[in-house]
Amino acid sequence: MATVQNINFEVDTGAAYQLTPIGILKSVFQHKNGTPRQPTVCSSSRAALTISKSIFNNPEHSLQGLSEYSHAWIIFVFHLNNNQCTKAKVKVPRLNGRKRGLFATRCPYRPVPVGLTLAKIESVTDETVWFSGVDIVDGTPVLDIKPYIPEYDCPVELVHNSTEGISMCETIDVANEKELTEKTFSEQLRDRTNNSSSQLSPVKEQCVDLSNNCVQSADWIDECRVNKSVLSVEFTPRALRELDKFSPDITSEYGLKLFQSNREARQAIVDVLLADPRSAYRRQSCVDRLYYFTIDSIHVTCWFDGTLAEVLKVQPVLANNTLQSALYDNNL
Repeated sequence: MATVQNINFEVDTGAAYQLTPIGILKSVFQHKNGTPRQPTVCSSSRAALTISKSIFNNPEHSLQGLSEYSHAWIIFVFHLNNNQCTKAKVKVPRLNGRKRGLFATRCPYRPVPVGLTLAKIESVTDETVWFSGVDIVDGTPVLDIKPYIPEYDCPVELVHNSTEGISMCETIDVANEKELTEKTFSEQLRDRTNNSSSQLSPVKEQCVDLSNNCVQSADWIDECRVNKSVLSVEFTPRALRELDKFSPDITSEYGLKLFQSNREARQAIVDVLLADPRSAYRRQSCVDRLYYFTIDSIHVTCWFDGTLAEVLKVQPVLANNTLQSALYDNNL
């Protein structure tokens, strides 16, 4: 089991903060290469966090009640950062290298290298939380986890990307307000429209000026969502035969550590490749080079050809240990 060590942060005022991670995350992603940039990219990814006994004598007590929630925020440290300095403007992968201000991005290279991700809670067993939909590298120190609560964490206003002002008055059924907050704004609006002829009691009037009270995101987020290259993923027959050998029920080098089946592992590989994990530099200057990444106990070799991502070979990570260092050091 990985050792939990204190993490020190210093700021310009001279103050220093010592943080003790609550545990070390065990993830299917062994290296930065191939790790999704956002948690929604690979919903089938798996991770486990065991609360350290150096934090609590009875760490399982700290998790009581967490299973009542579906998702949790994970606050962690970008412990694999290797930058010598922090830049005020960074190249955004989804903008093919165009720059934006650091704080307008989710770049890991930050003055205080702390990350935040939202993951699905699969189960809670004793002092361990099992997650899916993670975008965090194996061995990452976790500083905290907090339950995701829609009423507090999800703005109920319309996700609106236009500068045009829209005003609207909505009638909300107070008795069902908790249920409404768990729906998207469009679902809420549709439900209220369908029920507009029925009398709701008790009711309250809530006026929303969407030009001032709305959730907004940068234009380029929507542009990338719509215009991103549409990739398809294929496996060579050899790769499929090798993938079929992996199972969570065996203890050999083909044993899966976190995935529950080779079908789940295959879906995770597809999800990672559909999001094109390559850096802007690799997409532009290394088009003909092979791309490598690991997921769980599987080492994946693939290549990109236009809109096709083809998995050429999969093999156990243990069988490929002698090549790993050289591959990942030169596969940025």
